[in-house]
Amino acid sequence: MRLFSYLLPVLLLLTGCADSSSTDTETATTEPTDTIAPAIVRQAPRPECPVPGKVLSGNTYNSPAQELYLAIVADSTTYDEKLGDSHRKLIVFNSSNCERLLEQTLPVDRSADFHYQIADINYNSAVQQLAIRGTTHFFLFDLEGRQLSGPFQPQFKSERYGVDAQSGNIQHLEMWESYLIGYVQDYGAFVFRLDDGESPGPVFPAAEYQDEIEAYHQAFLLPSDQGTQVLMPSYDRRDRLFRINPVFERPIALQPQDGLTAQENRFLLLREDSTNERAIVIDLKNREQAELPSDIQWKSDEDVLDWMKVMQ
Repeated sequence: MRLFSYLLPVLLLLTGCADSSSTDTETATTEPTDTIAPAIVRQAPRPECPVPGKVLSGNTYNSPAQELYLAIVADSTTYDEKLGDSHRKLIVFNSSNCERLLEQTLPVDRSADFHYQIADINYNSAVQQLAIRGTTHFFLFDLEGRQLSGPFQPQFKSERYGVDAQSGNIQHLEMWESYLIGYVQDYGAFVFRLDDGESPGPVFPAAEYQDEIEAYHQAFLLPSDQGTQVLMPSYDRRDRLFRINPVFERPIALQPQDGLTAQENRFLLLREDSTNERAIVIDLKNREQAELPSDIQWKSDEDVLDWMKVMQ
C-alpha cells in the first residue's frame, strides 16, 4: 500500500506528460496542413521537363488537356551584347515525354530587353488559345492546332496620339472568356474576340469618353450565349492594377443597337430587350450604371437623352 502511494504521483505525472505531448503533436501537424492545403489545391500539376535557358516568373504554362507545356526563355541565341538577356524564345513540349514540339524565336519588340510575357487567364474559355504579350503587339498560340499566329496590333475606335516614348506600350493583357482584353499606355483599353479556327477580330467600344486629363473611358458591349455584358476596363499606372469593371452581375438581353450617347459621349443609352424596353444609362466617366428615376426609365429615347444632357 505504501509503495502504491509513492508510485501514484509518478504515474499521474507520466500520464499528464503523455497527454501534453499528444496534444502538441496534433497541433503541430494540423496547423501546417490547414495552411498549405489551399495552395496545393490551386497549383496545377507541372511536368518535370527541363527548360533550357532563363525563365521569368509567370512565363510557363501547363495544359494537361493537350499534354503541352510552354515556356518563354532567354538563352545564348537571344542574348544581346549590349542589353543582356532577351526573353523571347517560345519552346513547346509534349508534357508526357518532354519531346520538344516547337521552338520559335519571337522578333525584338522595340528593344531586346523588353521581354515577352504569357498573358493572364480569367475564367475558363472554350477557345483554346494562349496569348503572349509583347511591348506593342501580341501573339496567339493555338493549343489544339499547336500553331503560333501573329503578331497582332491593338486597334482602337479613333486615332491615338503618343504623349512620350512609353506611349503605345501594352501594360496588361488577359484572356476573359472568349475575349482578349488589354490596356495600352495613353491609348486606353482594346478588345479582340477569339474564335476557334479564325483570326482574332477587334471589338470596338460602343462609346468613348476622355476626361479632364485626357484619359480614355470606354464601354465595350460583349455578347455571349447568356446575353450581353458591358465592360469598362481601367488601369491604375501607379499600382499597376488592371480592372475589367463589368457593369452587370450577369449578362442581360439588350436590343441589337450600338447605343445612343449624350454630353460628349459621357453617357451611353441602351435598351433592355424586354416587353417594356427599359432604358439603361451607362456613365462612362464614373464607370458605372447611372440610376434613372422611375419616371424616366420607360420614356422615349429623346426624353432619356434630355435627362442625360442635364445630368452632372
